[in-house]
Amino acid sequence: MGCEPKEQRSRRLYSDILPCFSRKQHRESFEVILNLFLDGSGRPFPERATGKSPAALSRFLNHAAWNTGQLCRVLRQHAHETLQDLWRHQPHQRPRLELLVDLTSLEKTGKFSELADWVHIYHGVRGVHLVVLYLCCGELRLP
Repeated sequence: MGCEPKEQRSRRLYSDILPCFSRKQHRESFEVILNLFLDGSGRPFPERATGKSPAALSRFLNHAAWNTGQLCRVLRQHAHETLQDLWRHQPHQRPRLELLVDLTSLEKTGKFSELADWVHIYHGVRGVHLVVLYLCCGELRLP
């Protein structure tokens, strides 16, 4: 493809995201959650985490006040730089950009009054259901 390999892009994004969390425990919780998602099992349950309790991860996701605006800016900047890098290596061949739509469910158990309007049952899963858009350019997939 001409641009840096997926592993290098992933490491760069990971290192760019970590400073978004000013508190050490938030950074550690984010690392544990990301490792659960990257585990590849398809079941990123907090009970399977090592290093942090399921309750600590739940508090992080449900109650921690971390800067989502900064996180979105970092993700947008990463996507922009990655696409520019791809196009810089293929200046005469502009690949077709496509959008891929995916539905992801974050299972929730218990009562969460703050999430009352967001928690629903869909395909037998009670939780928060997200639509994730991926910008696709050849083999490149950017959420």
